[in-house]
Amino acid sequence: MEDYLEKKRAAFPRFYFLTNDELLEILSQTRNAQAVQPHLSKCFDSIKKIEFSAEKNSVEILGMWSLEGEYVAFSESVYAVGAVEDWLGKIEAMMRQSIYDITKSAFQQYPSDGTQRDEWLFNYAAQPVLTIDMVYWTAGVTHAIMEIQSGRENDALKSFRNFSEN
Repeated sequence: MEDYLEKKRAAFPRFYFLTNDELLEILSQTRNAQAVQPHLSKCFDSIKKIEFSAEKNSVEILGMWSLEGEYVAFSESVYAVGAVEDWLGKIEAMMRQSIYDITKSAFQQYPSDGTQRDEWLFNYAAQPVLTIDMVYWTAGVTHAIMEIQSGRENDALKSFRNFSEN
């Protein structure tokens, strides 16, 4: 039994976060994809549950919910078919791809004039917003310091602060 569980853990290393009993519970219900729900928070940091399509006994996974109640739709559906470690691996890959896609979109949609920044903040998941906001903040502060050093604008940091607060 230990060798079998070790093979499953080697195939999907996040299974190492589960006890033998929890892993056996998941593996014994391979036909019921919903059976992984109670164990997701141990396998994935800050993931409360995955969203299945509305059909009864659906195997189509559309997105994920955080512990804080934030929903992130997957860029493409993942199907819970085959070995559980395989489709959980596909979920992990789609989590990364989806966050990447959302971050790229957030970067492209960042408001250049600052007038719609509040709206932008709430159109995307928190992780991409924080990432892109810090990229722009760093670039803005760097630019403001360069403006001050060159003598072109003495109030550049104050102007950037006003932009950041809007």
